[in-house]
Amino acid sequence: MNLPGRAVLVIALINLAQLPVAMRQLLIVLLGHHNTGSFAVAGVASGACGLGLALTAPCYGRLLARLGDRPVLLACGAAHLAALLGLAFVTDPAAYVVLAAGAGLATPPALSSGRALLPTLVPAPALTRAYALNAVGLELLYVGGPLAVTASLLVTGPAGALLGFAAVGTAALVGHALSVPRRATRPTAAREPGRTPARSTLRTLIAAQVGYMTCMGAMWVLVPAFASGAGNPDQAGLLITAWSAGSLAGGLLLVGRGRPGSPGGSYLALLATLAVTSTALLLPRTVPQMAVALAIFGLALAPWLAVTDELVARASPAGHTAEAYGWLQTAGQLGIAVGSTAGGAVNDRAGNTAAFLVVSVSLALALAVAVSRRRFLRPPDPPVAEAARGGGRAPGDDVSSRRAREGPRADGNGEQGGDRGVPSARR
Repeated sequence: MNLPGRAVLVIALINLAQLPVAMRQLLIVLLGHHNTGSFAVAGVASGACGLGLALTAPCYGRLLARLGDRPVLLACGAAHLAALLGLAFVTDPAAYVVLAAGAGLATPPALSSGRALLPTLVPAPALTRAYALNAVGLELLYVGGPLAVTASLLVTGPAGALLGFAAVGTAALVGHALSVPRRATRPTAAREPGRTPARSTLRTLIAAQVGYMTCMGAMWVLVPAFASGAGNPDQAGLLITAWSAGSLAGGLLLVGRGRPGSPGGSYLALLATLAVTSTALLLPRTVPQMAVALAIFGLALAPWLAVTDELVARASPAGHTAEAYGWLQTAGQLGIAVGSTAGGAVNDRAGNTAAFLVVSVSLALALAVAVSRRRFLRPPDPPVAEAARGGGRAPGDDVSSRRAREGPRADGNGEQGGDRGVPSARR
């Protein structure tokens, strides 16, 4: 895999830190009904939490660059933990919704921090593999997380489950904050002329992300609806597992073999694969048939997310990469809201089979946006070496340009050569 241990550690920590965030919506619904006796209150609280995340994700990404990773991560982590602790014990409906919104607003930007850090730890040729490993970690999180929730509910109930996940996530977040290289914890300089993000590339990625996440929002409604319509509502989890297994297989293949071709070409090919394979979801009539269709559909999912992360890293200067990832999260929350609403409405009016057209149409629109703006999917290599080190050479300097292409180089002590090297750890 050729990825350094420290980069792998970063990936492990940010994914563990994401555990309470990934399971938060489910736990807020379960705990909301348990504490207040109302699924309506639980639903409002879940929506308020998602809205809070959408509002603050880009802001925290910007603060990571201005204040440094460590203070932002620790402050958000403390506020997020306090909100989760309050949710575990409060029974007043209004207070529960307010605390859920507070948890969303205080969501620690662990993923944005880690994704933005990886180009400083991994040479450009290995960057796709690093982001693929992160995508695999997220898939494992979403496969194992619900199983852990189920087990925790049997032992401790919803409050204990929430507190347990909060403890694990907070410990991992603190570990990540303390492991961030010293240079990344210092405030960055003001934005320089000529170092602004490639806005056209980022706008293309964000627009396509809305379409992709609209598809995902619909899927989380339509897959359980299919299982119920097939007379096996208890097998919805099996279908989700099959879907994730396909994504895991695709992600592991990308980790092992690397990305073929250019990032932009791979991005378009994988998005087209998702759009084409989604049409197979219209065909199944039984749970086993749908499991096969979902596994095939999932094959391109993790690889596409990994290439998306790589393109963001290449399009954004080091000081603004986390903010770009924050905007992707905001776009994702918008897409999920649209997709879940549209998918549920079409499912009730036209049936489950027709409702899967929401998935295909959303991906087709995302592909159309990406193809029409494909000239913007050719950003340069990320500023992995000199930008991360804060070196004083000009962007056009031959040595600086060469190092940016080659990526970080380690000396005998595991740090980049030069007087202000960043530890050459990779994920």
